[in-house]
Amino acid sequence: MQEINFKVLKLSKENLKFSSAHFLIFDENRAERLHGHNYRVRVEAKICWSDFADQGYGVDFTVLKKIIKDQVDLWDEMVLLPSMRKDMHFKKQDHLLELKFRDRYYVFPANEVVLLPILNTSVELLSGLLSEIFWKSMSPLGVLGVRVQVEETLGQSAESAVGEF
Repeated sequence: MQEINFKVLKLSKENLKFSSAHFLIFDENRAERLHGHNYRVRVEAKICWSDFADQGYGVDFTVLKKIIKDQVDLWDEMVLLPSMRKDMHFKKQDHLLELKFRDRYYVFPANEVVLLPILNTSVELLSGLLSEIFWKSMSPLGVLGVRVQVEETLGQSAESAVGEF
């Protein structure tokens, strides 16, 4: 019986980043001010080496980098807002997106906002959302698991994994 050997491909490139504005919501009374971060994204993809050993490499890094880069580019220079909060009220009018959140009122150009299907724009939930997005694109390529780290500032990050990790 052949032993199954796993390999982990790691991607941490200078261009796998996005700069976005957000604010974190702590509780019913406290939330950060709108501010921005230069986020860095690191991705690990787990493969079964025996599925790829005859070709001498795993999944093409070029393909994985494109999947990651295409997604982070969608969030780059955007305002990230959580769409699943009951205390956030959105109204699109013409080319504008109005946001009412508690005692705050914002108006953004609609094409500069990404509404994310999460409750908060924390690095924990951003890494989880990215791991799900990457998993959907990478699993058909033979990737068994995806781990994503999102760093919002040097030394401050969160990781999430999907699949076999």
